[in-house]
Amino acid sequence: MNNLQPGQNISITQQNAAVQSIELALAWEPAATTVEIDTSAFALTTQGRVRGDDDFIFYNQPMLPGGGIQRSPDGKLFQVNFAQLPVGIEKIALVLTIHQGRRRGHAFSQLSQVRVEVRDAQSKVPIATFPLATGKMPETAIIAAELYQRGGDWKFRAVGQGFVGGLAPLARGYGVDVADDPDTAPAAQDKPAAPPAPPPRPVRLDKITLDKKQSISLEKKGQGFEEIVVNLNWSKAAAPSGGFMGRLLGGGQQRIDLDLGCLFKLRGGRAGAVQALGNSFGSLNQPPYIQLMGDDRSGESAAGEFLHINGRQWDQLQRVLIYAFIYEGAPNWAAADGVVTIKTPGQPALEVRLDSHSPDQVMCAIAMLENDAGNIRVSKLVEYFRDHQVMDRAYDFGLRWAAGSKD
Repeated sequence: MNNLQPGQNISITQQNAAVQSIELALAWEPAATTVEIDTSAFALTTQGRVRGDDDFIFYNQPMLPGGGIQRSPDGKLFQVNFAQLPVGIEKIALVLTIHQGRRRGHAFSQLSQVRVEVRDAQSKVPIATFPLATGKMPETAIIAAELYQRGGDWKFRAVGQGFVGGLAPLARGYGVDVADDPDTAPAAQDKPAAPPAPPPRPVRLDKITLDKKQSISLEKKGQGFEEIVVNLNWSKAAAPSGGFMGRLLGGGQQRIDLDLGCLFKLRGGRAGAVQALGNSFGSLNQPPYIQLMGDDRSGESAAGEFLHINGRQWDQLQRVLIYAFIYEGAPNWAAADGVVTIKTPGQPALEVRLDSHSPDQVMCAIAMLENDAGNIRVSKLVEYFRDHQVMDRAYDFGLRWAAGSKD
């Protein structure tokens, strides 16, 4: 494996034609820090600009349309599939920024190192690594690395360039229309600035991480909420073969298959479940107006699993319980390190982390979405249960449960 210095580059696809997709794994030291680091990627043309706001991949928009670039919810992994990149994308910039760095007095000098590792997404074999010493960097943003195309060959360049100002000005420099800047926006008690007039709707950089038992209300605007996207992602790494996990798995290694699903109750009283188990994938355009968009049993997707809710039909729904369960593998929620992100157009992204783990239960009730006079009231639950029936009983959906399987 090659250890690169700033300015050095290495060929990826020319050296090994078998490499179809790669992972860019990010880490920093110390790992436990009060500095809140955000990561993002920009898909760029030969002019070094995005074609549009969809080419900005970050915590509120974790995937490039078409799936060519996918960001994990914790921001520490980007998967790039070269064959799925749109025509015209010649460069990908990988960026680290500090959330509200100037406001909080934080900078990359508070870390000793930022590290980028490039590896084959299929075999997980490392290709190169770039350790960047940051102890003397006063900036709040770093262009860490670039992937770029030369003569049909994709290459990786170690950059390590500091940038003053944080994510918003950096995004604007790449051509992204940013609606707000959480590092310069007024404090919560101040009167907020008037939002820009649509269209087009600019990219929002704000996000809210819910605490246990915390609720937040998303207000209905116009005809509805458009499409509400619920994403579940988790660490899909194989469990170790030794110790408690090894005994539960019978030795060897096994990926964790974590499934996303929901219980719903319509205004008329009908209740049901949307999940891969039993092939109950639902529907967006007819009741229950909820659809599970596939089932990632391979564990290869960096973007995880998605549940879509037709926000224009939100008035037909009474409440929705978002949950996850471990279909295969030992019930080790700490190892799964799951996170759910709820995105509604024009609203802050809501993040719910599967913390306060319960190692002997396979079900986790993650969040409740309730119809509150047409608005969406989202409450973090993160409560663990033995099975679907016990969870159902706790939240009073009244369904009949029988053993099921996934084909």
